Amino acid sequence: MTMQSDLQALGEFLRRALLDPARPNQLAISGSEEALTWQQLSLAVMDWVGRYRELRLPPAVPVVLYGHQQAEFAVAIYSCLLHGIPYIPVDCIYPPERLREICTLASAPQYYDVAQREFVSTGIAAKPLEEPDLAYIMFTSGSTGKPKGVQIGRESVWSFMQWVGQDFVLPESPVLMNHAVFSFDLSLIPLLANLATSGHIVLNAKEHIAAENWLDMLSEKGVSAWVSTPSFAYQKLISPRFSAEYLPALKVFVFIGEVLNKALVKQLRRRFPAAKIINAYGPTEATIATTVVEITDAMLMSDSDLLPIGQMMPNSFMEIAPEGELIIWGKNVMRGYLGLDEENAAKLLKRDDSPWRGYRTGDLGYEQDYFYCSGRNDSQIKLNGYRIEISEIEARLLNLPGMQEAVVMPLMKPGGGVLRIAAFCVTELSPNAIKQALAEVIPSYMVPGQILIKENLPLNPNGKIDRKLLDAQARVN
Repeated sequence: MTMQSDLQALGEFLRRALLDPARPNQLAISGSEEALTWQQLSLAVMDWVGRYRELRLPPAVPVVLYGHQQAEFAVAIYSCLLHGIPYIPVDCIYPPERLREICTLASAPQYYDVAQREFVSTGIAAKPLEEPDLAYIMFTSGSTGKPKGVQIGRESVWSFMQWVGQDFVLPESPVLMNHAVFSFDLSLIPLLANLATSGHIVLNAKEHIAAENWLDMLSEKGVSAWVSTPSFAYQKLISPRFSAEYLPALKVFVFIGEVLNKALVKQLRRRFPAAKIINAYGPTEATIATTVVEITDAMLMSDSDLLPIGQMMPNSFMEIAPEGELIIWGKNVMRGYLGLDEENAAKLLKRDDSPWRGYRTGDLGYEQDYFYCSGRNDSQIKLNGYRIEISEIEARLLNLPGMQEAVVMPLMKPGGGVLRIAAFCVTELSPNAIKQALAEVIPSYMVPGQILIKENLPLNPNGKIDRKLLDAQARVN
């Protein structure tokens, strides 16, 4: 199919799903503030776009959506997808300075305050995006010290939506649990799967997840498909009620965003013996996910320490570079980073024998019946599913008044994964003052959990910062 036919097919599908729903009286969304049937969702989508059109913005100008796990946030996303409005999701866990920075980088003249249900002028002049037919721009942590916008085309969303409805072995008319903020692309798995399957998505605000009766609520809703990072599910194992006895409808776990380890799968097998466990992989730059596999007992019993990340989605393929880097080719690959020509030149690839774009992931891996991911070739990390560029935290630290030197390091767990982020600073500022200053410019999950003040940073015999010594010092403090 050509890009134009993909765009037409997506538009027709969204019109049917949102304006002429197959199950009008079935619940479509349960959010932190209200629940909507598919018929109510249809009316809400039309109301939202009516208010948006009153702004009279030029075509291809992005709108920022600012909120947290409300049904209205999903309404705004669905409305933007239906009407071809490029959107930028920003969760209110981000500090106001981060919101302003993203609005500036995207030349967004308006943001939608989801909680207040009103559009707010940013005072920024509108500038249409150079890339046509974008679905959304997802801002991630950037190695330059500023967030970077990943531009995803509507054709990529259509490709993913077809795939998630076919190959993620979801129950019929699933009730999908979403815990991820909308500025984390994991959230698009249940959002788009909900459209693809005419299901019901249950949104979970942070305060609800922390409540003692949260699992009771999931049971009452009849949640049948769990979508999360592995670390989120691992935290829930603390509760004995996280089991098939208390969540009898739960039939599928879908994991993405971090390495899925055998220890978690084995514990879930004991708690939910009849549930399918799905492992998916994909960077934000490749539209949410690009491989998927159902984890079998044979995979758990294999000699490999790693579980496979699966096989490629349709209309894509994986190339493994000589040094082991995974390169994704397909119509799911991004259109490029917003306004970052140098990074685009370094990360995006083209070749004569493929009509698709290629993306150098920075992930290392290999193929053995399935694809496996074995690490990174740079300083990017995942912490509780969030993608973090260590160099961005360092740049923010060095911008603080009175900061002389700063090094940021992830402290790794023995079995893999990040334990916490540690920062080593040469400054007269206190650790609390540093954390407070950082919290004004970066999300809370990027603020180092441990800050050590040093008189100077130790050097190894080669004159480089002795990171092994710093790691050892952080672990005993």
